[in-house]
Amino acid sequence: MIRQLIFGIAACVALSCNSGVSAAEISLNCPAIAAKTPDNYALGCNPPLTPLQDAICYYKPKVWTDNLLMLDNVVGGNYVRDLRAAGVGTPECKYLLASQKTYEKELQQCGSNGDCVLKIMTKRSWVLGDFQKRLRPPLDEAALKKFAGGAKFQEGQQSISLLKRLEQGMDLYPLPQMALPNGNVLVWGFQPHNAQVQSLAVVNRQGAVQVIGIVDGLYLALPSGKTRWEPGKDARIALFVRDPAVLTQNLSAIRAWAAASVLGFNQDCPGKDQARCQTALKQPLPIQAYNLDCRTANGKVINPHCAVPLPQVPDNVSPGLFWQ
Repeated sequence: MIRQLIFGIAACVALSCNSGVSAAEISLNCPAIAAKTPDNYALGCNPPLTPLQDAICYYKPKVWTDNLLMLDNVVGGNYVRDLRAAGVGTPECKYLLASQKTYEKELQQCGSNGDCVLKIMTKRSWVLGDFQKRLRPPLDEAALKKFAGGAKFQEGQQSISLLKRLEQGMDLYPLPQMALPNGNVLVWGFQPHNAQVQSLAVVNRQGAVQVIGIVDGLYLALPSGKTRWEPGKDARIALFVRDPAVLTQNLSAIRAWAAASVLGFNQDCPGKDQARCQTALKQPLPIQAYNLDCRTANGKVINPHCAVPLPQVPDNVSPGLFWQ
């Protein structure tokens, strides 16, 4: 089933990483920053320790839930995940980076005072809880059901419910997502224990669905160490729209997502994986789009007659945006 999208409520990042991400901060590239950001301050409590690390590693909490080492890991991991989801040049990315600088300054002022660190980290968790409401699009089963409208598509000798197939590839919690430069959000998932069955949806910030897609036989078609891609025999990326014009706005991002899937996601590009990302984008991705408002002789069964041409779009979105 489609589950409510939620990533967590707290975040932090090691102060020592700032010098490594300043260039990315200038371009507001949150996923690139995430790739260079440690997911905790303590860094294993290996000496020499800063005053802040000393407080986190040796603080004696009054109750176990105030354990700073545990809070450091939970908060840090969620901050990195938030960065990956905040996109490039988005208001969400700008807000996340600006609020993090304020947070880091407050932590530095705590020094080795564990009670102070606990107070600041807890405060940050609530701030980021509110941020999650802004970051998370209101995608739910009702919106997808309304968009799919009872449509079916041909699968071999039988017709399959588009909505059920979409849900089959989104049976995860939480669902990965990425804020796109155009203000929309791309949400995706896969079938548990079978990553070859994937689904995606592009929604705007109000939750209105723009595109839905079903994807088969694409994941890890070009794994690490291989130079030749090997998609599944029935590999496909089938997109469904109500307004074909939305393809012009969103196809570049969908192509980049597909290239990321071919590579297994979590690619550092621009960066050490740039060549692989470019190779994946050059593959003949099996994308076809269909108009859900197409009238057919078979009622709601979508057939090749309903196909719409794909617009020519630039490859100006990086596969490195998409992590899961």
